[in-house]
Amino acid sequence: MIHLDERGNGLCVVKILLKEVNILEITDLKENIQQAIVEKAINKMVIDLSNVKFITGKGVGIFLNINQMLKSELKLACLNDEIMRVIKLTKVISVIKIYDSVSDAISDFSD
Repeated sequence: MIHLDERGNGLCVVKILLKEVNILEITDLKENIQQAIVEKAINKMVIDLSNVKFITGKGVGIFLNINQMLKSELKLACLNDEIMRVIKLTKVISVIKIYDSVSDAISDFSD
């Protein structure tokens, strides 16, 4: 479901391995990410969406919850056009920064 790549200093890149984030996957995905945050003392996160082809509005809601948990230290990377459309429709783009690549998102943490 997810792959964690710890980068040190509380930074973690989470790659969502699912092709679709729909109503059936939302609860498990949210729990897996929240559990990783607590267990690994993560305080900064980049979520890599390069594998995800479709996400529902409720799926995007996960990112808002995670962003609150991380005190606005969440960044999203590698969104396709369909996911970007959902992100814009749900106004998440006004709260969470979006990047073309994981490396761009990571470098923004060091600024």
